[in-house]
Amino acid sequence: MNSKKFSHAVSLFACSSLLSCTGQLPGSFRFLQALQTFKTAQNVNTKIDLLWIVDNSSSMDVHQEKLRAGFQSFMTKYLQPTWDIRVAVITTDTYLAHPAYSSFLAKQIPGSVGYTSSYLSGLSWLSSFQNPIWNSTLVNTATGTLTNGINYGALNPLWGPQYALLEPGFHDGPITAFCFEAMPYFLHGVTQCGIRDNPSQFSGPDACVSPNTQLGQSSLSQCVNTIQNDTVRSGQPIISTLPPLNTPADSAWTTLLQRNFIINASVGSSGAGSERGLSSVLQLISDNESAPTSFFRPNSLRSLIFLSDEDDQSFALPDPLPSNFSPDWGYLCDQTSLMAQNGNSTLINGNGGLCCSNPSLGCRFGSRGTTCPTKTVDQYTYTLGICADPSLLIPVEDIKASLDSYFRGLDGSPTGDPNYFVASIVPTTGTSIQMIQSSRETIDQSIGTIKVVEADRSDRYLALGSLITGSLALDISSTDYTPVLDAIGQEIVQKKSTFTLARAPTGVEEMLVTIIHASGTTTTVSSSLYTISNKTLTFTDQNFVLSLSSTDQVSISYQPKTAY
Repeated sequence: MNSKKFSHAVSLFACSSLLSCTGQLPGSFRFLQALQTFKTAQNVNTKIDLLWIVDNSSSMDVHQEKLRAGFQSFMTKYLQPTWDIRVAVITTDTYLAHPAYSSFLAKQIPGSVGYTSSYLSGLSWLSSFQNPIWNSTLVNTATGTLTNGINYGALNPLWGPQYALLEPGFHDGPITAFCFEAMPYFLHGVTQCGIRDNPSQFSGPDACVSPNTQLGQSSLSQCVNTIQNDTVRSGQPIISTLPPLNTPADSAWTTLLQRNFIINASVGSSGAGSERGLSSVLQLISDNESAPTSFFRPNSLRSLIFLSDEDDQSFALPDPLPSNFSPDWGYLCDQTSLMAQNGNSTLINGNGGLCCSNPSLGCRFGSRGTTCPTKTVDQYTYTLGICADPSLLIPVEDIKASLDSYFRGLDGSPTGDPNYFVASIVPTTGTSIQMIQSSRETIDQSIGTIKVVEADRSDRYLALGSLITGSLALDISSTDYTPVLDAIGQEIVQKKSTFTLARAPTGVEEMLVTIIHASGTTTTVSSSLYTISNKTLTFTDQNFVLSLSSTDQVSISYQPKTAY
């Protein structure tokens, strides 16, 4: 054999050896192979932080019940114990943690001194009533009288400086409230707080998670916390899908995850009637994200999921604060529509009424005006009884700028993708608005309170979503929340299906995509399961994406095409 033939044979032998080592296709010839490996924890990681902002005002019980019912299938499909997902729930009145409201919360409710509660005085167990540690003389346990009155903060004793922290006892179950006449929907509405108020009758969250319908139990009345019975708690304000060390990721673990979410998402309906979901998120970021209870993590995919039957009413706080500043500041009322609904009642425009322009009457609303604009949505026309002064609201663009800035700073990327999306489960059509308004009017009438049109298209939540790629607008009036939640899950999977390559493959290269598991085993990915566009690799099969684990790596092998 001459030297040229010998040299060519050695080259062929060397190439054959390389082919067998690198797993290239038989019969192909490649050179200068470059291997790129992407760890999911850095590039296409499974870190997901889902923050639910759930309206806890007096009209939200039925919507929370649908959320509880629809969550099982969502959790089973998307909240995989092999994914690094965290879930937390706050309320649309979390903004009350701001110190601007401290004076209001400490203010005594007019007429409460010496008030004898019909509910409390009629309790067969009144003698065993336990006054709270923050007011040992709140209730006279012989007569049911509030001898020294009560302040606004005592209606919901969690309101205050810790309210925006994800600590046990705060956002791990229904918001605690005082069961008596000052909370009419809480007492007489579907919650029927008196059912849970007696701690000797019920204790713990079991009847909330799995009410015994044969005994007449309902999650509407069992998912309730009162100052006497504050036991519907998960103890886990932040729920993580990854099991702790030595805990198997089995059905028992996933059942516990579902149970904890149901408890946390059952925030109740005793919260403030001024729903400010956007301000509440900002308050959480301000108070909680620099605390040991911080929720959002660097380089996670974040989702803000709003559930509310009204529009956001996040006001820019005035500086200086006016005297008697309260959550009612910044509103107008519509005296004409309120009178039409309730008759010529002094409860509307009389002394201490709901809506009047005469300051001497001390009405709750009206100082900023006694008319609200008429709105038309899908040929349905309505007028809100109480409406926010639009000139005082924080612009949605400013809300987005604050969120963008925070998430970019968290990721250490001042100009990068803030990596979040918004899902708004809200009234989106005239039909859904009309349905909710009609239902609320029925409840108002049954309780005997003033009828007020409040349900509204959530323009501000929808506007925020329109500014953020991949955001969702979902209808709160849907009977079944399974498809509503599934849409959120699909968006999460889609955002976790893409890999950004260091460079796009050239026309003379082929690619081999392999999943490297923590055990050292590998799975070759069929080319039918992904597409490549420029520098983006996208997995197109949802089930395949969900099968990935937080410990997996994706290996991209650039291989030159066969040359002859």
